[in-house]
Amino acid sequence: MELLDPSTLLRLLALYAHVLACFGAAAAIVLGDVAIFVPRRVDAVLLSKASHWVTIALLLLWLSGLLLVGIDTGFEPAVIARKPKLLAKLTVVLVLSLNGLALHRWVFPRLAAVHTQPERAACLPSLLGGLGAASWLFAAFLGIAKPLAPVLGYAGFMLMYAGALLLAMGIALTLLRPRLSSQLQRAEEPLCHGLLLRTETV
Repeated sequence: MELLDPSTLLRLLALYAHVLACFGAAAAIVLGDVAIFVPRRVDAVLLSKASHWVTIALLLLWLSGLLLVGIDTGFEPAVIARKPKLLAKLTVVLVLSLNGLALHRWVFPRLAAVHTQPERAACLPSLLGGLGAASWLFAAFLGIAKPLAPVLGYAGFMLMYAGALLLAMGIALTLLRPRLSSQLQRAEEPLCHGLLLRTETV
């Protein structure tokens, strides 16, 4: 039985870790959506846990992804520059990371707060949510897009990505924003008022 080359084995393990991190990120994102939309109000505790796991998954994606880049290119700028799919993937993951920071810093604290204008308050979370969803899906698409790299190049991939972002954010503003606004509207209702209503209906 022929033994695998150490670099081949290391690449296989890094790729496996990368795939597992993708699944972990997807599960945490779904958990975050549940925290926002399933309860009567945004579940801040569950949302915080989901956000924590997304952060860990994204960190593992960066570590395993950079390990793969190192194995495949040796981090040689000239080699990386000749790989449009890799450049596109790095760009999308960078956008994802910045979007995650924006969500942590500005969006998640707002979701559990009281808003006098919930429709306006739902605008930024909807836009960043659409941007994040499109970026995750496009990053997954780039994982299987190697045959398209010679045809599209980096500019072609970025044009497709820009179209995906515009479409996703448009859908988010049209469909997600009203639903999120409704959740934020409910956050303004005092808990004792809700309990009183339930008592009166018994």
